[in-house]
Amino acid sequence: MSMVFLPFLPHNGGKPLKEDISMDNNPKNLSDAAAMAQFRLALIAPVIHGLYPDASRNAYYQRVTEKPLTLPDGSVFQYSPKTLSKWVSLYQNGGIDALMPQERSDKGSTRVLPDTAIEEIYRLKEAFPRLNSTQIHRHLVEEAFIPATVSVCAVQRFVKKHDLKSARNPGMRDRKAFEEDAFGKMWQADTCYLPYITEHGQRRRVYCIMIIDDHSRFLVGGGLFYNDNAYNFQKVFKDAVAAHGIPAKLYVDNGCSYSNEQLSLICGSIGTVLLHT
Repeated sequence: MSMVFLPFLPHNGGKPLKEDISMDNNPKNLSDAAAMAQFRLALIAPVIHGLYPDASRNAYYQRVTEKPLTLPDGSVFQYSPKTLSKWVSLYQNGGIDALMPQERSDKGSTRVLPDTAIEEIYRLKEAFPRLNSTQIHRHLVEEAFIPATVSVCAVQRFVKKHDLKSARNPGMRDRKAFEEDAFGKMWQADTCYLPYITEHGQRRRVYCIMIIDDHSRFLVGGGLFYNDNAYNFQKVFKDAVAAHGIPAKLYVDNGCSYSNEQLSLICGSIGTVLLHT
C-alpha cells in the first residue's frame, strides 16, 4: 500500500550546533535528526508565521530561551536567542531540511552531568520540590545516574543555574483555556470509536477520524474507516489541506495514528507545527 505523501530527502544544510547529533545513513540517526528538525521548527514557527505575542522577534527569542528545554531524546539544553534567529534564517533559505542537525561539534568531550542525570534532576524536583542538592546527589549516585566521583557541588551548580531551588518547578505553566483568533491557525484531530457493523458476514468496528478548526469549530476533514491507523489519518489530512489550505499548527494525541515519523515529516515539509497532547 502506497503512502499518502512522499517524505522529503534531507541534506546537510545548516552549520553544526552544540547539541547536534551525528548524521549518517543509520536509520535511527536519520529519525533522530528528523525529530530534532521538527522540534526546532516548533520553536521558530511563531516567528515564521508572525504569531508571536511579544513586542519583537528578539523579545520572543529572549523569552523562550530563558529556561532549559527538553529535547526529543529527553535531554535538557538551554539555547541562546542568537541560535533561534539562526534557525529562522536557515529555514527561510532551505526549508525544514536545513534544520537537520549535523555531527555535534563537541563530540568526544565529557560532561560532568550526563543527560540521563539532568533528566532525573528535573523529575525529582517536580515530584519532590523540597529535595535539596545533597539528597539529589545521593539519589543519583545510588541509582547509578552518576559515579561517586562527581561531587555534590556539580549538582548544586546545576540546580542554582537553572533556578530549581524554588518549591515549584519553573517549567510548569498554568493550564488555561485557549482559542485561536482566526481560521487555520490550528486544527485539532482525533478518532471516535463507533459501533460494530456487519458487512458481508464479517463484524467490524467503525472508526471516525475527524479534523476540526480550533477557531471556527468547522470540520475541515473526516472519514469513516475500518482501521484507525496512520495511513487513514494522513488521507484525511491530505484532503483537508487540499480543500482548506495549510494550517499553522496541528494538535493531536499520542496514538500511533498521530505520533509517527512520517506525520512529522509531512508537517515539517509543509510548514505545519505538529503538537502532541
